[in-house]
Amino acid sequence: MFLKLLCPSGGRRLAGLARKAKELVSKCAFYMLTIHRVWSVSNLEFPKIQKRKFSIILIITIVAASLSTGGLIGYWVGCTSTLDQVDRLQNHLSTIQIEINDLQTKAAITVQNQSDFSETITALQDQLSTICDQITNLQASIVPSQSSEITEKISSLQSQLSTLQQQVNNIKAATTYENTTYFLGENVSLSQLFEEVRKSVVVIQSTASQTDAFGRTVFVTVQGSGFVYNHTGQMAVITNNHVIDNAISINVTFSNGNTYEASLEGSNPNTDVAVLTTNALQNEYKPLTIVNSSTIKVGDPVIVVGTPYGLAGSMSNGIISALNRTITTEQTTITNIIQITAPLNPGNSGGPLMNYQGQVIGMATAIVQDSQGLGFAITSDTILQDVMGIMN
Repeated sequence: MFLKLLCPSGGRRLAGLARKAKELVSKCAFYMLTIHRVWSVSNLEFPKIQKRKFSIILIITIVAASLSTGGLIGYWVGCTSTLDQVDRLQNHLSTIQIEINDLQTKAAITVQNQSDFSETITALQDQLSTICDQITNLQASIVPSQSSEITEKISSLQSQLSTLQQQVNNIKAATTYENTTYFLGENVSLSQLFEEVRKSVVVIQSTASQTDAFGRTVFVTVQGSGFVYNHTGQMAVITNNHVIDNAISINVTFSNGNTYEASLEGSNPNTDVAVLTTNALQNEYKPLTIVNSSTIKVGDPVIVVGTPYGLAGSMSNGIISALNRTITTEQTTITNIIQITAPLNPGNSGGPLMNYQGQVIGMATAIVQDSQGLGFAITSDTILQDVMGIMN
């Protein structure tokens, strides 16, 4: 009964093999006992040498039979164990296939709850990666003497795994994410608002070459902020032009600490807007909504999230204190600027200026040195116009 449960697919054959082995051992033991009784009863006098030789042959026969039986049992148990592992992996892949079919249905429409959807895709990828490792280990454990049935089943598993991995990748590539808008109602919790938008804000670090007073080329590091935006299905990072101006390398760090090299898609020095792209995984991007800034008014409450002095994930709040300002920087003169009271510091450049619904209405760009509560931001209308021109 134990052998049948251990090896259900070959229980009868294995049980029969065990019975034969048991019979063989029993017969050998019976013959030994019979000979011993004969010697004892009849007081037959066999030469000691012949007795010893016969006993040795009989013991060798019993040991050989036992080893052969044990080897066959071990072989069948090993094959059955391998087949059981293959069957478990097959069932796991079938379950994942059902989940993927469900995801394909959801991906056919625009995904609104992108966080949950991305987490589901990531979880599936992790499961498939684990199964891939298990199949590799299983394949390495196969011995040449095992049946071709096991080899064929493992090959089929690998083929099915590859198909599922491709399906998951296709779902990620085809999924359309909506920009996220957060409506908190009249009773706004700034802590809740920050938690909702902080994953959309990134740290940008660029290395640029400059010429010093002695005509030598030196390399300087500039750090600023940026935010994620979805432009017609293409994820982009928006920041100030002066953060990446003359950069020979640009890195973008997301809120989870993951850093990726960025490419400059284009910039407009006259408005201080730049657009970057990275090869980050889709679930890294948490895009914000950019709304029209023509409806904003003086006195509207605002927040700024960025990286002042390298302190990532910092938020400040204030109000819009003036509109249609003109500022002159070292690079250019910019018009139609928003003036705000929210404190800005070096490193805030490129960070989003948002209303209390978490919608982007501008981008922090400049301060008046040694001032308090006097910062400036580019309007969202200017940002949208530049992004459309660059990305299209």
